[in-house]
Amino acid sequence: MPDMRPHSAIFLFGLLFCPVVTQAQQKPTKDISAVYAEGKINGTEYKNEYFALTLTATPGQFTQGGFVSSEGKRARLVDVENNSSKFQDKFVIAVLADSLAANPLVHSPEQYARSVRHQFEKQGMETEKAESPIEVSGLPFVQAIVKANEGGSSHYRAIYTTFLKGYILSLDVSAATPEKIARVVTRAVKFESKGK
Repeated sequence: MPDMRPHSAIFLFGLLFCPVVTQAQQKPTKDISAVYAEGKINGTEYKNEYFALTLTATPGQFTQGGFVSSEGKRARLVDVENNSSKFQDKFVIAVLADSLAANPLVHSPEQYARSVRHQFEKQGMETEKAESPIEVSGLPFVQAIVKANEGGSSHYRAIYTTFLKGYILSLDVSAATPEKIARVVTRAVKFESKGK
């Protein structure tokens, strides 16, 4: 019968070649209040230097929805809404940050997006697209999309998640169609590359 016990060489190999997990669990270099404070709105642009993120509101507008939680481990950094009279043009996008250190059971963006999708399902939404990798302005994210039926009409809601600088950074986006969600994210969200 073969030996099923893990060998010490395999354990050592695992420790040496799993930097993604150890990096993902890094503590943030700034606490969430400081990260939130770095967000600045100037006209139609929101910039957050910590995440090297720019969010463009046009054709929507920024709301007063941003806040830091009372526990101080998560924040809604900014919200944009487009309350067009045409349903097809409406959208909402929010940027969220949760401390990885405060979520030790979260080991991947996929796991986090799945958990959020399951919460949406508990609220009566239906899965349109399960977790899948996607690139947003050069950064790897995981997305999941659900369909919400309210008052005889439906719309879609997506969560895009990545690990960045000790945080679970997410985009919570709602629009009339999954294609509209993709267009909003592509147009509105930009990350500066590390080389700049």
